[in-house]
Amino acid sequence: MSKALNPQRRVVGNRAVVNRDWIREFTGASVGTAARWYKVRDEQPQEHRHPEKERIDGSDFYDERQFRDFYSWFQQEKADKVLKAAPELHQADPEDVVSINTAAAWLGFSGPSAIRKYLRDNPDYFPKPLAEPVQGPTGRMIPAFRVGDLQDFDSKRTGDKLGKAGRRPGPQSSAAVGRPSALEEALAGALRAHAGDEPLTATQLAGQYAAEAIDRNGYHPGLAAELSTRYGGPQRSWEYVVRTTLAHRPATAPTRSEADRRQAIALAALREHGDIRGLAASLAREHGGSPDVWSRAVSTARKAADSTA
Repeated sequence: MSKALNPQRRVVGNRAVVNRDWIREFTGASVGTAARWYKVRDEQPQEHRHPEKERIDGSDFYDERQFRDFYSWFQQEKADKVLKAAPELHQADPEDVVSINTAAAWLGFSGPSAIRKYLRDNPDYFPKPLAEPVQGPTGRMIPAFRVGDLQDFDSKRTGDKLGKAGRRPGPQSSAAVGRPSALEEALAGALRAHAGDEPLTATQLAGQYAAEAIDRNGYHPGLAAELSTRYGGPQRSWEYVVRTTLAHRPATAPTRSEADRRQAIALAALREHGDIRGLAASLAREHGGSPDVWSRAVSTARKAADSTA
């Protein structure tokens, strides 16, 4: 259970100061986001910079007026990053139905793949397509959306959940004030503990955890899932960390061919999880490569397992 907030506001001289919990309650920010705002303050415009902390009775406080100014600027920065919709979107009848291609064009996205990415990676952020698809320009049936749903989405865009698909084309502002990654939020406490040492990124710290686990118990399929459960963060992020950690470890045995390596991994997975559906696709996500290649590795491993049974 997360610790209850203890927001505090004090008056020092003729100034009001607030603590981090007050900031979190005021903005609704997570502990990682609030910490990041302060961490990257030197990268923010000086006239709108997050206030410096003041130590009062053993706790950190921040000038309230300066923070409110920072937060107003931050909100405007997010709004400015939102792509502007074409006039046709709000001129159309809300009950009309348009294809995913038209929806992407009206919302200013680079193409329909941006919407597909939102639907896949940001559940409940983008309106769901209608049950009935429509015919696309090539005759193929493609997703369709109600115009009114798209109008509501555009009106509520604030920049809170912008991914690459939702940003303006071209170089982005250098001010690092966006939301931290899910892995950064999961490891926020541990990252703060390392703040006095040489600063680490979330990926570097996760790599240390992965290396320690491999040194302790060796690599095995499912390690990424175990690390995700233990430290938090998406399993896919940990799959990348584990894959990168393995790639940078010194060789401790004669080099095997890639086919042999994949077969060994597939065999270990079969022994641990059984011949489950989708095993090849899961191994492809965790270790890289195409599902077809891993399907052959699983097939070979299956024969090897049968021969030793």
